[in-house]
Amino acid sequence: MAIVGLARFLAKRIVAVAVTAAVMVAVAYLLIYAAPGARPGGDQPLSVQVLRSVWQTVTLDFGPSYGNPAMSIRHQLARAFPISAILTIGSMTLALLVGIPLGALAALKRNTWIDGALTTLSLAGQAIPAYTLGVILILIFGVWAPGILPINGWGTVGEAVLPIIALSAGNVGIITRYMRSSMIETLRKDYIRTAEAKGIRREPLVMRHALRNSLTALTTVVGPTFAFTVVSAVWVEQIFSIPGIGSLMSTAFPTKNVPLSMTSIYLLSLMVLCMNIIVDLLYRVFDPRVTLG
Repeated sequence: MAIVGLARFLAKRIVAVAVTAAVMVAVAYLLIYAAPGARPGGDQPLSVQVLRSVWQTVTLDFGPSYGNPAMSIRHQLARAFPISAILTIGSMTLALLVGIPLGALAALKRNTWIDGALTTLSLAGQAIPAYTLGVILILIFGVWAPGILPINGWGTVGEAVLPIIALSAGNVGIITRYMRSSMIETLRKDYIRTAEAKGIRREPLVMRHALRNSLTALTTVVGPTFAFTVVSAVWVEQIFSIPGIGSLMSTAFPTKNVPLSMTSIYLLSLMVLCMNIIVDLLYRVFDPRVTLG
């Protein structure tokens, strides 16, 4: 029954993702259509243009690129999309690996200097935009301390360090604060206090029960945070000269390259929508009482 429920849930969500992505593509085309400038296929009715654009985007069949006829749009995206995926997923993974322990530590050391320092750092991380932090990192490692880490390009582990740090710093702050609040609330629950009164050691109690239940509440913020990361990655890629989808979009929109713009938006939207499905599945992992379907 569990497998049947999971299959039914995935089928519903996949259909919802397809419909949502198609609507987003249609809206994006209308926005591009409203901008001044010549449009390919502008002699046809708007409804025909929108439907054709949605179909071509979903099937990733746009033919050659306007700016580079020798290379198809599908080939350009096949090279750029994995780079953007690695950048966003890597930064999100780093944010979770750092933010969860820091948030738990801040909750366990509540009202101490450790809690105050971690809260201040998390607020600072949230306050600095990813592109601003990227510029600061370029100044540090490109001007003041050159040669330690590369400041542009993509292809080696070293070249990925600074972009991932710039992109994950704000997320670390968000996750740290949410984890702290969730952990404090969990530690106040009656079953935690009862277990402590019975003499159960605090370390296994926190690791086996409090941390797991706190992650359930933290899961709520993962989806919106990932969506914010995808958007921020567009700017970070341009700052660090990374040949991802963000770099393609920076050239596609000014030149009104509609096919490349639409497909880029479509792929980034799919990343966010698929992450929402993963978040729903994580609810079931952390809380078996949650039912899918």
